[in-house]
Amino acid sequence: MRLNEVPDVCPRCHKGIHPKELTFTLNDKRNSVQALFRCTHQSCQEIFIANYITMGSSTNGRPNYLLSNVAPQKAKQQEFSETITEVSPTFIAIYSQALAAEANGLDQMVGIGIRKALEFLVKDFACNQNPEDENEIKEKMLGKCIEDYIQDVSVKACAKRAAWLGNDETHYLRKWEDKDISDLKLLVKLTVNGIDNVLLTQKYIKEMA
Repeated sequence: MRLNEVPDVCPRCHKGIHPKELTFTLNDKRNSVQALFRCTHQSCQEIFIANYITMGSSTNGRPNYLLSNVAPQKAKQQEFSETITEVSPTFIAIYSQALAAEANGLDQMVGIGIRKALEFLVKDFACNQNPEDENEIKEKMLGKCIEDYIQDVSVKACAKRAAWLGNDETHYLRKWEDKDISDLKLLVKLTVNGIDNVLLTQKYIKEMA
């Protein structure tokens, strides 16, 4: 049997590897193969499965097997600053779960999760800046909270647009047909960076008054 390629990136640790093949099984009914590999990176050593499908034949008439996918997938961890971690740990937890859903092919749940994460980020930041209005902030709709409590122009602009795309992910009809999850992720990243800049600026102004 000829496998056209072996995975060169571990789906668990995301490191480039030359995996060790442990065994394989052939499914004649589906014309497919499942091969069991072990990651060779010293810090990982996890076992994963590579799925192959039949794709033509070699010169000797035997089928070639094309690498289709590998599993199980583990989402690559998104790093956040210490400032964001302190202000909104729930945002990080929800965002990480959304990425885990994406890694496991649950594409319809990704946008919903990111939209929820955005709301926690914005409201936690608003509460940090306006502790006297904490209860009111928690009860407000996300769009109204952004409008009323986000003062930085760039942060407000990015957060608004992230909320628009996030709402698209939860509704039956989409308003922004030319935008997708990658745009939503980028706008959330810009919002996170903007909030981080605001908080760090305030920190140094306070420390170096």
